[in-house]
Amino acid sequence: MTLIAAAWMDLLESSHPQGSLEVARSLVAEHLVPENIDRDVLKRYVRKALRNGAWRRLRRESRALLWAAAKHLHKVKSPVLRDVLRGILLEIELSTLRGRAVFYGALLALRQGLTQVLGNLKRLITLGVGYLNLPTMWRVLG
Repeated sequence: MTLIAAAWMDLLESSHPQGSLEVARSLVAEHLVPENIDRDVLKRYVRKALRNGAWRRLRRESRALLWAAAKHLHKVKSPVLRDVLRGILLEIELSTLRGRAVFYGALLALRQGLTQVLGNLKRLITLGVGYLNLPTMWRVLG
């Protein structure tokens, strides 16, 4: 890593005290998880989780809450419940290829100092898919 890239990485780490992983997760949540949650959104995410295998990786409480909310709620109005459900939906999104691509694209952009890319979903997906297509032994972040 060059001196300039190391300086950018130190600057980004100091500006984001919670670390790159949390910033990347928040970027995935910002770009992919919907703000307004209703019954149709929850049913769609239950089907998505069942389809891609994320359902069995969710905790038992998360599965029960998601199933009950999709079955009985018309619209989520409580901010606490909305935040909890958004966390569950984020876990489902991170198990899809698009979610992983955005996550790794955000990590690469943060680590390489490409701050102008962070607001552009297409560029994050492009960076992430490029990283995921590398052979495993060549995948190095940082």
